[in-house]
Amino acid sequence: MMHGSNSKQAIISLFLLGITAVAVVFVYSGLVDITNKIIRQRTEVLVDRALDETADSLRQEVQSLSDSLARDVYSDMLAELQNEEGASVEELNTGRKPAYYREYIASLNEMYDREEGSMTGLLERLLPREDDVEYRISSAEGPDLSLDYDETECRINKYSLDNVIISYIKGNSVLGEKTYSIDIDPPEVSFIDESGNFFDYSLISMKGIYITGQTSSFVGSMYAGTHDFEEGREAEVIYGEKDPYGGINFLTTQAAVYGDSLITTGDINLKGAFVLFGSDDDLISIYANTINDIENYPSKTEYTVNGYSFLRDGSTDFVDEDHYNGIIRTINSVAGRIDDISSVYDSREDGSYTGSVQKIVSNEDVTVTSDFTGVIVTGGNVIIEAGCNVEGLIISGDRIYIYGNNNIVSSREVVSRLLAEEAADRSRDGSVPGVSDYIGALME
Repeated sequence: MMHGSNSKQAIISLFLLGITAVAVVFVYSGLVDITNKIIRQRTEVLVDRALDETADSLRQEVQSLSDSLARDVYSDMLAELQNEEGASVEELNTGRKPAYYREYIASLNEMYDREEGSMTGLLERLLPREDDVEYRISSAEGPDLSLDYDETECRINKYSLDNVIISYIKGNSVLGEKTYSIDIDPPEVSFIDESGNFFDYSLISMKGIYITGQTSSFVGSMYAGTHDFEEGREAEVIYGEKDPYGGINFLTTQAAVYGDSLITTGDINLKGAFVLFGSDDDLISIYANTINDIENYPSKTEYTVNGYSFLRDGSTDFVDEDHYNGIIRTINSVAGRIDDISSVYDSREDGSYTGSVQKIVSNEDVTVTSDFTGVIVTGGNVIIEAGCNVEGLIISGDRIYIYGNNNIVSSREVVSRLLAEEAADRSRDGSVPGVSDYIGALME
């Protein structure tokens, strides 16, 4: 028989045991809730991050598609431009830029045409693929095209794909979705006078042209800029240049220069040199600060100008200033793009190159050691060794050094052919820089 006190103790023990069990269950349930909440929060963070990364990837793919489309439109127009040889500057430029943007916008609209349901499908095809996760584009509320185009200024202020809803799906569950706006950065394009500005040049140097050696001849227009005193080099002191530094310099050489114009923002320095500018049949126009004839015993300094000298030193009238300044602006616009070259390409070292003329596009110094027919565009110096003949065009963001016994000849045919071949090369993906990115129609 159980005594009363023992029975009471047993009841109390059972009661306490029940309370403990309930407490354990409550604590366990609370821990499960906390754990599930942490898991949910972590999943949400991971899904949110994955959606943002997916949107960034989509932006890159959309931009790449748009850039490719722009290159196609540009190439088609450039190919048409090559067929207009002999056209006036006005004919070359009239309506060119508006026509480009109209065609570019029309091509984009066609590619992203929502009415045919192509936008959603196209964007989904551009989404990344993962083994256990699927991404989808919702078509219920979008996406939509948004365009802000200033036709007067020929400028696209904004072109975007708005209300792009990306869903993150795992199994049969939608674990998250976010809405994005995909902005497209259209290329800036400006068309300039193809024939007058570059096709007839042989040498363009932003900081000076330096010519020495025995005899050389130059056929084609030339341009040379200047450089600061701090950029002066000891080797250049012997040419006799002074403030402004740079310009066009002849040292102990006999040279003949034939072309439409010789233009420099600095001086023309002749030191112990005999130079013939132009001829009775081909008159030349010289634009410079002054022409310095510097004696260099035992070599005599002599020069003859068959044509017109427009000098800022007051010795002649400086006429047609607008034409002169227009050429400088155009050349400076090219120089700005040369500064953006980030790689080195030399067709002579490319076994897969199928072009008919050579091309070099570089951010480093270029040395010519043998005959060269083609175009060189570099942000560095160009060094033409003695005895090398060049046909085509050289553009240097720095200086050009020519060491004698050279024939440097401009060639409209060579430059035109190279640009036409680049325009027809649809496989050029932008990773290999092209000459047409810097001359002809200028594309940023």
